[in-house]
Amino acid sequence: MKKEDLNALKDKIVKIALENDFITGIILFGSIARNEENEKSDIDLLILWENLKVEDSYSYIYKIFSKHFPYKSLTIIDMEYSSFFNIKKATPLYLNIIWDGFIIYDKHGKLHDFISKIRKELKAKGFERKKIGKYYFWKLPKPGQKIELTI
Repeated sequence: MKKEDLNALKDKIVKIALENDFITGIILFGSIARNEENEKSDIDLLILWENLKVEDSYSYIYKIFSKHFPYKSLTIIDMEYSSFFNIKKATPLYLNIIWDGFIIYDKHGKLHDFISKIRKELKAKGFERKKIGKYYFWKLPKPGQKIELTI
């Protein structure tokens, strides 16, 4: 994605966040964040929120974003803001978001430091992100090892 297109995307997403007070953070991840997108790539976003009912969060958030991106495929993952900071057993998807993620919006100013700490912890524990062809995987220090974070 060209720099001006990425800046326009960021501006549009920040505008949506500022219009919706419950949004506390937005992280772009996936091929666009890795600068590996092609014409079929979608926009992958992690939306962090507070003060919404969990059962209503996804449909509410998706409706807001899809009306702003009617001609572009979106993948939206939503998560309650405080839950993002309280992950003890991380999934590969969570790690990929942490590793690739590009913070677009951070209402409380805590995401950058938190993500930096997790990246350092992963490196210190010997976890490695590997790529074969166009696919990524996590090489664990011991096969089958659980990914537990102390942050």
